Amino acid sequence: MSERRLPEPKIRDEFRRELRARLMREAAVTLVPKRRETAWTSWLRPAFAAGLAALVLIVGTGAAAANSLPGDATYGLKRAIEEVRVALIFDDVERVRVLAEIADQRLGELDKVASRDDKAPTASDEYAQAVARFRAAVDALQQAAPEDKSELAQDVADAAREKHEFILEQLRNRLSEKAKEAVDRATEEEQRDTPQNVKDKDKQDEKDKGEGQGTPGNPNASPRGNERTNAPRTSPPGRRP
Repeated sequence: MSERRLPEPKIRDEFRRELRARLMREAAVTLVPKRRETAWTSWLRPAFAAGLAALVLIVGTGAAAANSLPGDATYGLKRAIEEVRVALIFDDVERVRVLAEIADQRLGELDKVASRDDKAPTASDEYAQAVARFRAAVDALQQAAPEDKSELAQDVADAAREKHEFILEQLRNRLSEKAKEAVDRATEEEQRDTPQNVKDKDKQDEKDKGEGQGTPGNPNASPRGNERTNAPRTSPPGRRP
């Protein structure tokens, strides 16, 4: 009796491709050498995690600080963020504009707490300090910068003064006497002449003075010259008229 031979097993091409792909994936994970843990990496990992947690905390706290008012726990962080913003500005005119915006924010905070005796005096003092710092930056720029930048700074100062005066007219009746003291200081600071205003007044005075010395027909003529022109003519000595 002859033995019946079974057919030789044959692996299907589809199964072979799937098996090869699986082995390659496993090899990519298994054969990669593991990095050896060192003292530096063991310290760096928790430090990175702590820094990430601190960043998340700062971002969350910063969002809360943006709406904080004088006397709040997060108000100091709000001021610190403003200082960083000012420090990163290298253009003098832009720095003046940012300081004007900060003074606007201080006035807005004062408007929110005007009727609160526990916060209004602090808010008014913060506003006065912001105005003084803003006007000092305007003065420094006008004394050292070219005329074009000086005029731009003066435009910012004039616009800020008009805006603040309008708001304070509506706000003053709600302020306590203690809060009004700081507001009055800020108002006097904004109403004083800047170096640019002084220069403009001097130029105008010189112009008015020069026009006053002339005559309508000849503005550059002097009174002494007019006297000579209008004086009666006399005949030279030795000649008869």
